[in-house]
Amino acid sequence: MSANRFGPMIAALALALAAPGAVQARGRVQPGRWEVTATVELPGVASPAPTTQVECLSQQDVDADPAPGLEQGACRATDVVRSGDRVTWKLDCGPAGKGGGEVVYESPTAYSGWMTLESGGAVVRTTLHARRLGGC
Repeated sequence: MSANRFGPMIAALALALAAPGAVQARGRVQPGRWEVTATVELPGVASPAPTTQVECLSQQDVDADPAPGLEQGACRATDVVRSGDRVTWKLDCGPAGKGGGEVVYESPTAYSGWMTLESGGAVVRTTLHARRLGGC
């Protein structure tokens, strides 16, 4: 199975998880400089190396509703449910596929989560771990 087959799926997941602000929950994390590491698992092919990005989150970013940040490109978040320190959602990326995800806020300075996207019977899973590095 070719990694190129998963190109659109990886792009959709990357867009959905690209910014730490995309998965913030009001009052759950602190503003500041955040490092997010994402790992993509591809069925039947060698998975790409994990990617890490650093972004500065303002108070406005932290206070924003997470659902709009999940809606990137052709993808739309549906059935967003917030329960305690957990946010779950379904993802509809049109012809690129469907999936879902979850983020758990472990503390005001750390969160982790996952997202899946299914297309043509194949499921791509992305996991992420984030930590606050300090002020911006």
